[in-house]
Amino acid sequence: MTVSEEEPDFEALQGAVASVRQLMAHLRKTRAPKELLLDLERAVVAQNERLAPYDYEGPYQQRRLVLTDADMTASHSRDTDDPAEFFPYSPVIGPLNPIAPPVSFNFDGEEMHAEHVFDAPYNGPPTAVHGGVIALVFDELLGTLGALRDIGGFTGTLRIRYQALTPIGKKIRMRSWIDRQEGRKCFIKGSMHNGERLCAEAEGIFIRPKVSMLEHAMASQSESAD
Repeated sequence: MTVSEEEPDFEALQGAVASVRQLMAHLRKTRAPKELLLDLERAVVAQNERLAPYDYEGPYQQRRLVLTDADMTASHSRDTDDPAEFFPYSPVIGPLNPIAPPVSFNFDGEEMHAEHVFDAPYNGPPTAVHGGVIALVFDELLGTLGALRDIGGFTGTLRIRYQALTPIGKKIRMRSWIDRQEGRKCFIKGSMHNGERLCAEAEGIFIRPKVSMLEHAMASQSESAD
């Protein structure tokens, strides 16, 4: 069997991913009987066996599955301002990534805004979102803003202040904005609110490499392998 070098059909994969994401949420909350869970395991194992021959072996990125020569250039035109289209495989906003909630980011040309209701798979403390999930979302909320403003880079530092529990099942309002730039460093801030209550706030320093981010990452990977 030959594995296709083409990208998978977007709509078909998005639908399959959404179904798997829903399955994950049900599994996190289930009180199903043993017999049903064993049946489910067998069905999932069978589908995994069907999918496995089609795995792309990498290297991986958030913008697309299959790496192309154009991805390696230091600069390339951006064909969309929609964060989810820009990073469809993001673990936070990606419609093609089953572990993404996915949070819907909206870029207004200056800032990033979002609203999301986190479900049980992202639970940490009782009734609240896991602190590590909050950090992950902040990293993407700030980093994607830098990317779409063409001033972003790799996360250098990410400092988060947890002011209150971020509730599961409640609407969380998010925002990120550029604070300042110093050479290749971009300082970006963000916040999460539930109603008027500040749940968490963050500040990140993002460092732009001298070559494309992907080229820099590939070079670092090669050095590590050596």
